[in-house]
Amino acid sequence: MRMIRPEQLRHLRETYPAGTRVELIQMDDQQAPPIGTKGTVTGVDDTGSLLVNWDNGSGLNVIWGVDVVRKLVPIMTETIRDQILAIRDTGLTNMFDVPMVQKLAYDRGYYELVTFLEKHRREYAHFIMTGEAE
Repeated sequence: MRMIRPEQLRHLRETYPAGTRVELIQMDDQQAPPIGTKGTVTGVDDTGSLLVNWDNGSGLNVIWGVDVVRKLVPIMTETIRDQILAIRDTGLTNMFDVPMVQKLAYDRGYYELVTFLEKHRREYAHFIMTGEAE
């Protein structure tokens, strides 16, 4: 078993704070979640293992130096979320009328939202339906 150095452990804890979303790339365990499974980091232990609550219900840790995950960067920023909610609060359109939402966003100077809607309609629809950013 490889030992993790203190500076590596500090870096892992800064990179993967609790709440960070990850996707499994490789895990050397017969009971591993399927490749591509997403999960939420709950912490980093003293050996450098990521403690993860996988979306499929698994709780297997990601072993430092053995398993591989990638950090998921949120597509929807807090600014975009706030802009969507501001448009919704106007009551001027059905939020699924994306061209009208874009027009209202443009008229209000919400250019981040206008651009977001060009490339991320699935994520936008998910947020409108559930109130959750992916």
